[in-house]
Amino acid sequence: DATDAAIGVLMTLAGTFVQSVQYTYEEKVMSGDIAAPPWLLIGMEGLCGTLICTVILYPLAYLCPGPDHGSFENPYNTLVLLQNSPTAVALSVTFCSLVFVLNSFSVLVTYMMSSVWHAILDNFRPISIWIVELMLYYSFKSTRGQFGEAWTMGSWLQLAGMFVLLVGTAIYNGTIQVPGLAKHDLITSSSYMSSPALSRSPLITANPSAQPTFG
Repeated sequence: DATDAAIGVLMTLAGTFVQSVQYTYEEKVMSGDIAAPPWLLIGMEGLCGTLICTVILYPLAYLCPGPDHGSFENPYNTLVLLQNSPTAVALSVTFCSLVFVLNSFSVLVTYMMSSVWHAILDNFRPISIWIVELMLYYSFKSTRGQFGEAWTMGSWLQLAGMFVLLVGTAIYNGTIQVPGLAKHDLITSSSYMSSPALSRSPLITANPSAQPTFG
């Protein structure tokens, strides 16, 4: 109902805020006086996330009532499922591996460019997923309608949002110049608004000698 939709929107906004804090903190940690290497940051985030989920969130989910054998999430049922389903094990390992690759590249984007670029590029994931969903729905005649997403009236709103995202990215990158707004080069002017990551990135400054270390 409408209440559930409103709660979903609020939870999405709250998650986005927490994610923005994480991106900004990652850039600060890797750009400080004692800079943390990207791989160390990835490992610490994974370790802390695993401990929080295992020690705090999973027990709470087990104690909360729900449809999973009386719990919101039943770990014993999960173990039985994994023991009796090689497919579930393979999918779990694949999922963890892909998340590791995604997080590795995401942190490297923050290190090489900035947290703003991390957030911008992260928004292209739902665009890619949406395109794949449309392809799945219309490309396979034998399974048409069973998988993917159909084009509906709401799809036009999604298309408009994607257009705003692409135009905003182009404006931020300087590809599109907005009339009436002056263009400033934050790097050459040594502006405090320029992230330290921008000055060391050979991708942005075209400086081949600015090779960062990933140790």
